[in-house]
Amino acid sequence: MRKGRLFQLLCHLLEKGQSTAGIIAEEFGVSVRTVYRDVETLNAAGIPIYAETGRHGGICLMKGLVMDRAVLSQEDRRKILDALKSGGEDSLEPIPASLQKLAELFDLPADEWLEPGFQGQAPGPNDRIEFLRRAIIQHHTVVLTMADSAEGLYRVHTMPLQVCCREEGWFLRAYCPEEGEYRLLPLSHILKWKPTVESFEPMSFPEEAPKEEAPTARVVVRFPAGMVDRVFAAFDCTNIHRRKDGDLELRRDMPIDQALVNKLLALGPEAGISSPPELRQQVAERARAIYEANL
Repeated sequence: MRKGRLFQLLCHLLEKGQSTAGIIAEEFGVSVRTVYRDVETLNAAGIPIYAETGRHGGICLMKGLVMDRAVLSQEDRRKILDALKSGGEDSLEPIPASLQKLAELFDLPADEWLEPGFQGQAPGPNDRIEFLRRAIIQHHTVVLTMADSAEGLYRVHTMPLQVCCREEGWFLRAYCPEEGEYRLLPLSHILKWKPTVESFEPMSFPEEAPKEEAPTARVVVRFPAGMVDRVFAAFDCTNIHRRKDGDLELRRDMPIDQALVNKLLALGPEAGISSPPELRQQVAERARAIYEANL
């Protein structure tokens, strides 16, 4: 819980400007001694917070200060901001206004690594996601080894900008300086990742042109209850309902395309397609083609 408390203490001082150890202790449900220990911890991390004695004293955050570059390097300041933004599993949700003030304190942008307003579940923690998250927040270029059905394996030098979710899955928004273009790279195609010593100035990914809406049909697919993790990973969990008999059911208007066929094939024969008939036929034909190709 301590990481979350340290972040909240910093947010409290950013909002109030000054407070007392007694008020902070009461608000966070800790002892006054713990408050002073937290102040020392933040001070040791390079955050200009101090305790002032006297009638008008209290715990303060040094006003009008942007961290001197001579005291902390840009990378050090990014690491502190990153650590406070992460806060661990026990931390409370960051306060956007305070996070912006904290970014200004460190003279850093408060851009998030994950696209705001994304649909579906965020990608689970793994080495690849953690590597990209840190590279995006710290603005370091990376070299990725990608797999592509047309190009095979290839390497690409990128400036990672943001992780986003699309109907087809999770992608990395990036700028590729050698090609001089912005690209949307599927996370599932990233096989290897390697950091570089190069950093880059924050930039925004261009607005994507709206796609032409493909014709949709009402899709109804039934899954056994034991497939809950796999089903939620493949589809937006808000479209999955639990039936009275315990089974899961996907019920949604969506395009009948190859991406949907591939998802259902990956989920195996337990996926019972109720409608539309053309989707059931496409999945069956694709499964038959795979079987015949392996005879």
